[in-house]
Amino acid sequence: MAEIKIVKSKNVDPQPLLATDGLSSGCLKRLIYPHTVDTQRSFMGAAEVEPGFSPHRWHKHERDNGKDFEIEYSQNFEEIYYIVKGSGVVQFKDADGLMNSIQVEAGDAIYFPPGVGFHQLLNNGTEKMFLVFCGGPPPKVTLKG
Repeated sequence: MAEIKIVKSKNVDPQPLLATDGLSSGCLKRLIYPHTVDTQRSFMGAAEVEPGFSPHRWHKHERDNGKDFEIEYSQNFEEIYYIVKGSGVVQFKDADGLMNSIQVEAGDAIYFPPGVGFHQLLNNGTEKMFLVFCGGPPPKVTLKG
């Protein structure tokens, strides 16, 4: 019989979200991930995002190399954001490369299906945004330095 695993948020170190100018734009905690509970099919975390910033820069779910990290996604990767507090705008490019924007607020859920194009969630509100994210399978995250 499998054992239930509890991950205490206070025991997970927050990772800073850094803007391109080096300023802190918030933080995230990877709560249910292979390194915390050895999950292979799903993941879950939480983020705090300051106004004017995004929890993840413009990206596609393929491979993302940043100054301090590298993320590899599987071909069938899908992700969900649930906004707990605050508001923002989901920005994405359609198949023709045209920019689209949809306003979102606390209580809204956003689904990013496999194969989604370039996108980001931007906190365009005046208060800190709190969100929960989950999906699967877990991306391979490598922190540099």
